[in-house]
Amino acid sequence: MAILVVTNRNINDSNATDVSLFGESTNAKGPSEIRLAWAQFNNGDWELELIEEPPVLTPYTVPSRDVFASCVDSLQDTGRSCVLYVHGYNKTFRDTLDQACIVHDEYEVATVVFSWPSNPGGIIVTEYAKARAIAQNSIAAFDRIIGLLDRYVRTEAPDDCAISFNCLVHSLGGFILESFIRSPIFGGQTRLFDNIVVHQADVDRDQHTEWMQKMQFARRIYVTTNERDAVLNASDIVNPDRLGNTLHGPILDRPFYIDFTDAEEVGKTHQLFGEAIDNPHIKDFFQYALTGQAAHTGAGVSFDLNSGFFKVV
Repeated sequence: MAILVVTNRNINDSNATDVSLFGESTNAKGPSEIRLAWAQFNNGDWELELIEEPPVLTPYTVPSRDVFASCVDSLQDTGRSCVLYVHGYNKTFRDTLDQACIVHDEYEVATVVFSWPSNPGGIIVTEYAKARAIAQNSIAAFDRIIGLLDRYVRTEAPDDCAISFNCLVHSLGGFILESFIRSPIFGGQTRLFDNIVVHQADVDRDQHTEWMQKMQFARRIYVTTNERDAVLNASDIVNPDRLGNTLHGPILDRPFYIDFTDAEEVGKTHQLFGEAIDNPHIKDFFQYALTGQAAHTGAGVSFDLNSGFFKVV
């Protein structure tokens, strides 16, 4: 099954069938404007197919309706779960596809990637600030994506269709989730998901309880941490302690906090679901988490009463 791309990036060339289809800035109509495309990795490179939109949209000519209907059919045929993946900072369009491909291939799940323009250019400090601003301005697009999934997949799927929907937000993608939940447009949309994995989040550690306690609607929420995370340790230079690399501080009862710091193969890894999967316990954790299962109960995961974290070995 191809990866479904939902993006608020600009369209470089609507006739392109490779990664040049989308660029590194927001859509010309604004950051809340989204377009859909299919992405397939063939013969060593990506092939893209832009989903065409008619000049005038009506309830019967919305392209996303047909796209997500085909997703439902495929999920029913294959029995796969579905993951909405939101990437982090400084990723080109090609990078976002490569990361989504890891999720798709390694865990055998249907994958929808929200590809937002996180690589605006400039020196590191100013580029990072620009990327955070773009992330914050992308919450309406994020809301529309969840709405499409809920409207055309969850609610229009047959009653006996037991599809598991899960969400993986990585690094600065966690700031999109935070900004969305803090905003007035949030109204419990996260109820769509069985599991939400807040993975190595590049968000303030000491403020996460303020917004995460509002996220009461997913079945399970996982927050991952690696104290040696090289990317987040660099982010600490210009930010307070990050949620994805800090164990101390307040925790909530609702999320499951997962500590990967001392697990084998982790070291300074930032992308745990990809780089550290040679450790079978880590591979199993994400396999369970991305298919709607209770990942904290797997082998190699134990609860530490003193810290309130689940430790992975």
